Amino acid sequence: MMEIPREDPAARALRGRLSDFLTEMARAEMDLPHVVYSKDAQGTMASFSGPYPTAIEACVAADIEHQIDLECDGAPTLTFHVAPLYPALAAPGVTPGADEG
Repeated sequence: MMEIPREDPAARALRGRLSDFLTEMARAEMDLPHVVYSKDAQGTMASFSGPYPTAIEACVAADIEHQIDLECDGAPTLTFHVAPLYPALAAPGVTPGADEG
């Protein structure tokens, strides 16, 4: 693998643009609907809740679910993950959410 020298101005500019892109992408995701995904330590049971209107509301819901898990079992038995829901992708000639019947 080739390493780009840090003092290379083109590489510095590329890193800056990439950083700006990733920051903007993360910022935009915050306003997308989100779900909370929970699973047990063995990975045998999983569930989803939501969608929640934003990332913040999903994080609050995940925290509440985590607190309930702790109160019920005394130790964490589940892990909680928050993920954005992206709009459906459309295949050519297909309208997402359109009823086929």
